[in-house]
Amino acid sequence: MPAPEVLIVGQGLAGTVLAWTLEQAGIGWRMIDAGHGAAASHVAAGIINPVTGLRWVRTWRIDACWPEAKAAYAAMARDFGVPLWREMRIRRWWRTERERRDLEAKCARGVLAPWVQEVNATNAVLGPAAQVDLPALLTAARRRWSGDGRLSEGRFDWSSRAGHEGVVIDCSGAAARQGPFATCGFAVSKGEVLRAALTGLADDTILHRGQWILPVPGAEAWIGATHEPGREDTEPTVAAREKLLATAQRLTGRSVMPTAQLAGLRLAAPDRKPVVGRHPHEPRLGICSALGSKGVLYAPWLARQWAEHLRTGAAFDPAIDVARLGW
Repeated sequence: MPAPEVLIVGQGLAGTVLAWTLEQAGIGWRMIDAGHGAAASHVAAGIINPVTGLRWVRTWRIDACWPEAKAAYAAMARDFGVPLWREMRIRRWWRTERERRDLEAKCARGVLAPWVQEVNATNAVLGPAAQVDLPALLTAARRRWSGDGRLSEGRFDWSSRAGHEGVVIDCSGAAARQGPFATCGFAVSKGEVLRAALTGLADDTILHRGQWILPVPGAEAWIGATHEPGREDTEPTVAAREKLLATAQRLTGRSVMPTAQLAGLRLAAPDRKPVVGRHPHEPRLGICSALGSKGVLYAPWLARQWAEHLRTGAAFDPAIDVARLGW
């Protein structure tokens, strides 16, 4: 007798990559989603940055997750018939002398190799980096799965879970704070981005100075992103707009006219690592969430963990297993 199918709650980045990965593994699933709304995936630019923070920290698990992510998005692009993966580099200006010294010291020790390509008098070039076209991925997947009846619109009632015998996996992002994993200590932060018409940028280079400018095909760009821990509203603000426009002017030397402003909520675990696994007291409940600002890097890895667990009973990586958060 075949195993009961998986029910995935939420069609953001985590839910979409998980559903596609389960499908490739021959695991049955269906999905319920209330619409992207203020989901972080709807706002995210899909950047993979290999070195982050004021202290130039190598992104956690970048060496292992980069090739897996690159292969996974290439396969999804072929399957959905849309380009998704764009290999890029990041030109990052330091803002303080300490930033420069920290970078040079780490480069001298070799701890950032091979992710720093160049260091000059005012900035560094980081790479390879990448951008995944999340709007294209989410739209293509939604069109297919709505058409074949596997994705239904609506909100899931966690209190009843009526009519489903298999595992229910929470991929609902910020909404997970109201579900069965609410005691995990999740926090949210509000992030805002701008879209703008902006010509004359190198197509393969993200500009970065606190915030960033991401060129996209069609003489457009994304400008982002703000980070406001604890803010739970999703209304765009004048303050964020002005902050992002000021960064854009510093990076380009010209005024920028935005065409759209978007806001969303990011979910984060207390240790800022993603979360995957089964509920320790209700094993029919699972989670794949809290991907944070590096979600496009980690999503294929988390999805593979679920596929292997469902097929063979393989344990989840302890570093990201929800059990680490305590109950």
